[in-house]
Amino acid sequence: MERCPICRARFKNEPVCYRCGADLSPLLAIEAEAAALEQQAVALTKTGQWLDAWQAADQALTRRHSSLAFAVREFARRQWIVGETRQWERLLA
Repeated sequence: MERCPICRARFKNEPVCYRCGADLSPLLAIEAEAAALEQQAVALTKTGQWLDAWQAADQALTRRHSSLAFAVREFARRQWIVGETRQWERLLA
């Protein structure tokens, strides 16, 4: 978070806005959760767990937009589709 969503004051890493007194702790918790999900998605791609990585990145994106989470989601989605296609090809061969 760069600015308070209420008064637009610069965020100073405090759970309460110094200008308007807004409680920012729920938003900080959401940002922390999004970051954890994003890191989980990256870790899952390293192990080839495409569907789980796709879902974790998608959950991260519902909490906060991130270029990394978006890229991981799209990469994992494509890898999962390729894997599923290959399984079907083997079954039909």
